[in-house]
Amino acid sequence: MDTVTLTTEQAYEAAYRFVAQYFGREPGSVSLLLMLSSMEPTSDEARTSDPASWPDWQKCVAATLAGEPLPAIGS
Repeated sequence: MDTVTLTTEQAYEAAYRFVAQYFGREPGSVSLLLMLSSMEPTSDEARTSDPASWPDWQKCVAATLAGEPLPAIGS
């Protein structure tokens, strides 16, 4: 695949789609359902169903661009 550049908004939508796809394989996962519910992109100022999600997303984008190590799961 060619290298593509996404806007922060497009990358968020791609992440949402990725989690939704995973949820399709694990439809009984309450935690994934809650995550998707709060993560759903919106067109308003908050940009997501949970207003805290967008600033959290921006922090993740900044950490990625800064080359910070990935968080260890379960730590």
